[in-house]
Amino acid sequence: MESTIYLVRHGRPALPDYEMRFLGRTDLPLSPEGEEQAMALNQAFAGIHLDRVFHSGLKRASETARIVAGDRNLPFAIVPELQEIAFGEWEVRSMKEIMASDPEAFEARGQDFAGFRPPGGENFLDVQKRVWPAFTNLLDRWEGNLLITAHAGVFKTIIFTLLDIPWQKLFSLRQDYCGVHVLTRFDGHLTVRQLNWMPQMGGPTP
Repeated sequence: MESTIYLVRHGRPALPDYEMRFLGRTDLPLSPEGEEQAMALNQAFAGIHLDRVFHSGLKRASETARIVAGDRNLPFAIVPELQEIAFGEWEVRSMKEIMASDPEAFEARGQDFAGFRPPGGENFLDVQKRVWPAFTNLLDRWEGNLLITAHAGVFKTIIFTLLDIPWQKLFSLRQDYCGVHVLTRFDGHLTVRQLNWMPQMGGPTP
């Protein structure tokens, strides 16, 4: 039996500006723009059957899940292992700020995404250790079409692990707010069908 897994990044959170920031565990709600992005997905998913919804438990992911699912009477569950990578002392600071205040650490991160940890934070190998088992456990436990709303670092970890992509290619995969990765599941095998689908693209593959 074939089914589909929709990996939905949350909408834009309530950040103070449009600077690129290290937003991990800081629990921000959606911004008005993020709510609009989620509503666009709600309309795009109107004709798509869903069986269950999972989210990370952080506000920006849970709010996105509720908006996208709309008034459907679907089971919801929190999967805390799908929370975003923790950035420790870098939380909510802009990339420009880190580049200026700690250029050596910023360069070290760029040279080793898998192994570098900001002070008090995680690296992507840490994220992989909690995200991949949690994700595969969901697939083992639940059949049908699943909607999972979480975070860019989490979904990049899933895609990179599934396709065995090196971590140094981290920025080769674009992940927009409310961008959707579509996976097909058949006889226990996962296939990547679409990456970073957006509503303006005309509708995800059902």
